[in-house]
Amino acid sequence: MNPSQSRSAVLENVFVGEGYFDLALRIGELITLQEKTRVGPYVLAQRLGTGEWHVEDIIETVRLALIGGGMDNKSAFDLVSRNITAGNLMTYATIAHEVIFAAIVGVDDEVIEQDDDGENDDPFPEAPMD
Repeated sequence: MNPSQSRSAVLENVFVGEGYFDLALRIGELITLQEKTRVGPYVLAQRLGTGEWHVEDIIETVRLALIGGGMDNKSAFDLVSRNITAGNLMTYATIAHEVIFAAIVGVDDEVIEQDDDGENDDPFPEAPMD
């Protein structure tokens, strides 16, 4: 990894049911998730990615990610109970997969590219004014 890059495990502003929330699975949430799903994070990521998930995989991953993102336990439980229901499981399977994958490999923070002279590379340079 280049020293000018860093990684986090937080997915910011993800829409979950009724609003946008930060999602993160820290070590404590990952341990709880292992206990709830009876598999490790990598196996869970595979299940979510291949469509071989269990409903509990989705519910627990999103609930714990809301807690890891800063929501209190009761609010996370209530939000998940109201919104992760039959008929929309695939939407939340995708979110669960993204958040567990972020916990495993991280999310690239935005890096501003610079050219050789240290100037920012602007993909949309200003057009000359006539």
